[in-house]
Amino acid sequence: MWHGIGVMYGVADMDSSAKSKHRILVADDDQEVREMFQAVLSCDLPDCRVDMVINGEEAIDAFRDAYYVVIVTDVNMPVMGGEQVFYEIQKMCTDEKRKMPCFVFCTGYDPPPPLKQTVATNPRHCMLRKPVDPNVFVQALKNRLGGL
Repeated sequence: MWHGIGVMYGVADMDSSAKSKHRILVADDDQEVREMFQAVLSCDLPDCRVDMVINGEEAIDAFRDAYYVVIVTDVNMPVMGGEQVFYEIQKMCTDEKRKMPCFVFCTGYDPPPPLKQTVATNPRHCMLRKPVDPNVFVQALKNRLGGL
């Protein structure tokens, strides 16, 4: 069972009757980053449902329970990092014949070469350098959502 973080730290706190066009999952172990992403997304993409988790393992559990069109993930997190999340979800989508979500990777470090290659060869995914500029973050998500 994953312990997701919704509008105020708990997906259960989200209005389950809310009709949103797209679901976005944010996985980051830094509470301040999650709070900033939540504030920016609730203001700039109010029609999207945003769920928050604190590590990659929770992200995978969340994706098993619900389909997300975009997954925003920190590359370096405890338990499981964003690169492993990508490969696990990619395998899950292949095995279950589900559509692969778009990924927005966020990192303050140089990403591993295989992840750089994945992003470079597939425009559905992108890499953002931390600290992430809120305007760049919103545009990256809008670009991914617009391509659906």
